[in-house]
Amino acid sequence: MGRATPVIDGNHECDLFLLTSHHAWTADRILPQFALRGRGNIHGWGIGWYAGQTARILRRADPAVDGANISGEFAAAIEAVSAPVILGHLRLTSRGATRRENNHPFSLSFLGYGWLLVHNGTASDADSLVPPARRRIAESDSDTPRVFEFLAEQIAQYCERDPKKSLIEACRAAFEKLLETDSGKFNLILTNGHLTIVLIHWRPFYLRRRLKDPGDVTLISTLKLTDDEEWVEFAQARGKKARMLVFSGPTLLFNGDVPR
Repeated sequence: MGRATPVIDGNHECDLFLLTSHHAWTADRILPQFALRGRGNIHGWGIGWYAGQTARILRRADPAVDGANISGEFAAAIEAVSAPVILGHLRLTSRGATRRENNHPFSLSFLGYGWLLVHNGTASDADSLVPPARRRIAESDSDTPRVFEFLAEQIAQYCERDPKKSLIEACRAAFEKLLETDSGKFNLILTNGHLTIVLIHWRPFYLRRRLKDPGDVTLISTLKLTDDEEWVEFAQARGKKARMLVFSGPTLLFNGDVPR
């Protein structure tokens, strides 16, 4: 595996990471590369995963990188996590105070699953997405919880209106509604531990599939995480608002436009 060449890019907020497989893996080699390449995101980090069917989150408001190396706390966290689905987030504050409660991932329960979400970008009018009485992540004053709450409502309502429709269709409809409602920027990774949905709206994602025993792994990030491997770039199609990818384990199940 190639070592990271640290990159600091002031033209974006935050970076996102996903490991998805049907087998539990640690990400103790690739997540340090993620942290080093995203070292310009100085306002904290977060990791999300599943212990069985239960969503778990570990977040800090301190940088993941300390000098030329990853921080001791970040190193201890990534060595302790082993799961088929792992999300990572590096924060550069755009909305909300710099504190742990505003760091990603965020978690919500709906449709019988525990969901996790990480977001890169900024909503233009987050406070109008969900009325205060329906907000479920009250401890955060960032825009991403409002985006997550909006999507959760849209997905659940879509499924309840027509049980014949698939969860993939529900997610695409929810993303379409989000882009119609708010003019902000929305790169997202959303997962329930079984299906993982990636929304590509304004920055490309990069994908690398690795053949491993006992099970393959797909890595996805807003950063190319190694120099000696070929990473496949995914961006929205010309003339389309966004692209949606859906994964089950390492397998890409769906690749389509939003709106269709």
